[in-house]
Formats: sequence, C-alpha cells, structure tokens
Amino acid sequence: MDKNISLVIGIDEAGRGPLIGDMVIGFVIIDENNLEKLKNLGVRDSKLLTPEERSNLIKDIIKLSKLSIVSYVSPLQIDHENLNKILLDRIYDVLLSIKSLLNNWTVKRITIDMIRGYEKYIVRLRDIFPNTKILFKEKAERSFIEVAAASILAKYYRDTNIHGLKPLFGDYGSGYPTDNKVRQWIKRLYSRTKEPPPIVRRTWGMLKEIAPEWYVEKKALISKKKKRVIKSILDFIGKK
Repeated sequence: MDKNISLVIGIDEAGRGPLIGDMVIGFVIIDENNLEKLKNLGVRDSKLLTPEERSNLIKDIIKLSKLSIVSYVSPLQIDHENLNKILLDRIYDVLLSIKSLLNNWTVKRITIDMIRGYEKYIVRLRDIFPNTKILFKEKAERSFIEVAAASILAKYYRDTNIHGLKPLFGDYGSGYPTDNKVRQWIKRLYSRTKEPPPIVRRTWGMLKEIAPEWYVEKKALISKKKKRVIKSILDFIGKK
C-alpha cells in the first residue's frame, strides 16, 4: 500500500423512482490512475448503456477498483423515511465504515450525484475525510468517471435483484410506474389479496388510482415511526 496513490470515490444510486423493489447505492473507490482505463473501456452514465453493456463492464469496474460496495434500501424503509435523508445517512454510514480500510492511501476526491439537503452533511463527511475534496454535483455521472462507474454498479445490481424476484412474484416488468406491465401486475394482485407483497412501495401515488387500499400516506408512516430504526446492510463488499 502506498500513500502516493491517490484514490477517488464515486457514489450514485439506481431505483429512486420505481414502484417495485429496492433502491441501490453504488460506491466505487479507485486509484485515479485507473480512471482513464475505465473511460477507454466504455464506462459512462449507466442510463446511456444497454443492459448487456453494463453486464460486460461490471467485472472490469470491480477489478480496477480498490473497493466496490453496493448498499440496498428496502421499500419498507423508503416508505417510512424521507428519501434524500435515507441516501445521505447511508452514504455517511458507508464512508464511516470503510475509512479505516483507506488509511494507507490518500483519498483525493469524493464525488456524489446531487442530493437535495446535502449541505448540512458536508460537515459530517469532512469529519471523516478532513483533507478530501467532497463534491455534490448535478448529473455527476456524466462528468466524473468514478460516478459513472458507481451508477453502472448500482444499476446492474438493481436490475439483477429485480429479475431475481420475478420467479417469486411474477412478471412486473421494469418496476417503474410508467411500465404498463407494472400496472397490470398490481391490478391482478389487488383483486386477489388485501396486502401487497413486500417489494411494493406503498407510498407511491400510482396506488391511489389502481390499488387504493394498498396506498399509505408517507407523512402518516413517518409520524408513526418515531424512534424506530429501519436499516439495511451492506449487501456486497468487494475488496481488492
């Protein structure tokens, strides 16, 4: 390990808007000298890549990274808490947990795709990495290769999770409210059962229209939550 090696950290999420499934946060910690390699391999914003392209790139991203992490946020937690707060708290928790693993390198920069309300978290993050440049940037995945890599990581594992659940719950398509397969899947289940499966985000407005008894007002859930903590774990940690 070498203090002369400068690391950069990219952070992005996938699955913020779907009705179905977890939100996934990707963290890529990489030697800045490897960023050009990722770029040459075709790493860019995950939304500009096909599923096959993301699948082909994932092994290279993990191989070239010092550390890669995927963290899942369940529909239950999403229903009970403010989404931006969930993201910011989870990012803080993950960075705090890996700090000791990075002590033998210099962390030059941490870049995070923009999250509203980030300003008060900057101080907390600087307590962990006092000598590191910390950036929250709009569409960071288009300007920073490490964030693009994190977006691919998050999207790949979100998609893998979504497809893996279909044998259990049926074909709900992409999980996004605009997908007609989701609407038809909800309607079929709603006609047969009073309670939705745990993969459904019950505070999403679409349910008001097609499954009103499944819908729960988010403000009501947050007020009931009080001090109850709903947490997920770091599901995948890859260390080189």
